[in-house]
Amino acid sequence: MKKHVYITALHLAHGGVEMAISLMSNAFVKKGYDVTILALYNLGQPAYAISPEVKIEYLTDVQPNREAFARAVKSKNPVKILKEGLYAVRVLRLKKTALVRRIKQITDGIIVSTRNEHSVLVSRYGQKHVLKIAQLHHDHCFDKRLLADVKKRYDNITYFTLLTDVLTQEMQQLLSDAGKHTRCVTMENFLDADARSVELANKEKYVVAVGRLHPVKGFDRLLRVWKDTAAAHPDWTLRIVGGGEEEQALAALANELGVQDRVEFTGALAHDEVLVQMTNASVYAMTSYSEGFPFVLIEAMSCGLPVVAFDVRVGPRAIIRDGVDGVLVKDHDEAAFCKALSTLMDNEEQRVQYSQKALERAEDFSEEKIVSKWMALFEQQV
Repeated sequence: MKKHVYITALHLAHGGVEMAISLMSNAFVKKGYDVTILALYNLGQPAYAISPEVKIEYLTDVQPNREAFARAVKSKNPVKILKEGLYAVRVLRLKKTALVRRIKQITDGIIVSTRNEHSVLVSRYGQKHVLKIAQLHHDHCFDKRLLADVKKRYDNITYFTLLTDVLTQEMQQLLSDAGKHTRCVTMENFLDADARSVELANKEKYVVAVGRLHPVKGFDRLLRVWKDTAAAHPDWTLRIVGGGEEEQALAALANELGVQDRVEFTGALAHDEVLVQMTNASVYAMTSYSEGFPFVLIEAMSCGLPVVAFDVRVGPRAIIRDGVDGVLVKDHDEAAFCKALSTLMDNEEQRVQYSQKALERAEDFSEEKIVSKWMALFEQQV
């Protein structure tokens, strides 16, 4: 009988965690496992392709109201704040009870939890004969509550997968100090097995950046960098792909900086169209304030893009080989970022060299290589 893998999800809309869940599900099915995604929100058609062999269970029929609650707070209307606040409490309660109920029903197989709050529940309520694997899809950023959960509430987690060796070492030390048996393992994100045809010559003269328009992604500092870069490169544009809460603020900042005619905001695009935008671009720019193991970087490299990124605490440095397939810039040094970007924009020969190396680097994060590490966990051979 096939072994069953259950993967928890908040939802299946756009996002790095959601892309990881989709890719894992498809890969595990190919390896002969029965796979079920346990999603707490149904936000419509999944953003990423999911094999028809993967079962999806939506555990609630409620919808998140974070944005509605934020609008209510901004309005300073006490009636709206109370209404949205009470609904938010109801949603949180339903999410927890629904997931706990489903976890208790699973008597064998494997549960992979993809968020800290899910991992805490899997550890507490997971059945004895179920292999319990927790994941962290971002940098812990020394968050006290998160670290306390890992230290005190992961007692029954067998494996804890982290995205980089730095995170793995930090968490293993934390758990060892707490006397826990949980084994930490580095498990990078991976790309799907479908090969893409990439033409490195005759790329279009635009720099591309992709992500949700959220403060953590640092598009504000990208626009500031672009103000100085654009002036010296009148035939280049910056294309920002994604939607989110910062869209109006970023458009206003572009106007304030006087670069509104040199920046294109595409809004949210289907995943296939995002890949087209990256394939046609000449350089990828990442200015996030914090990252984990960004899918978008390995996707950019798989599209033959040299990358310029701020060297934040973890993430880009685990992917980019500085001076080989991209450039790592000291965090917060916007002048150095502008210089690195300009150097690549001015030098087509160097861009092509970096592009060739980027394609090679993307192969290190192939489905075959990373899924073999998952199989070792499933068979408890790690």
